[in-house]
Amino acid sequence: MIRYSRIAAVAAALLLLLLAGCADFKMRGSVEEDRDVATSFRSFEYRPDMNYYSSGPDAHPNALMGLNKDYALEPGLWKKVNSADELKTMVLGMNKNAREMYASVRGFRILDNEGKAIGVWYSHISERAMLIMKGDRKVLVYTPDIRRADP
Repeated sequence: MIRYSRIAAVAAALLLLLLAGCADFKMRGSVEEDRDVATSFRSFEYRPDMNYYSSGPDAHPNALMGLNKDYALEPGLWKKVNSADELKTMVLGMNKNAREMYASVRGFRILDNEGKAIGVWYSHISERAMLIMKGDRKVLVYTPDIRRADP
């Protein structure tokens, strides 16, 4: 009898983990490639309706992100870009670094879990944005995996 109770407890725990994973999946956002976003970054457009962030070295970040000011980024993983001049310097460094690596730099729209555009992403890393909507317009955006660069 005890053996069946343990099996039932383990099965219930696994079911709860599975359900929690499915709930988390429903809160995941995505990115969608958009050439207009790439053009915007290459033109050094600094939109007043967005907060900008970088990931990686300041001289040549692995990724740049603009997040609509209606949303709050979970702290800790990204560095704030404080000015249009700072963004321009970073874009120039990214593009130079990408040329040296024979990689392309691309732009993407950041979409929330319902498909609504909430920001922009610029990167030459194949592993793109992974984001989770945390509720109350809070967003957790993971930094790119720098081990997988564009061929």
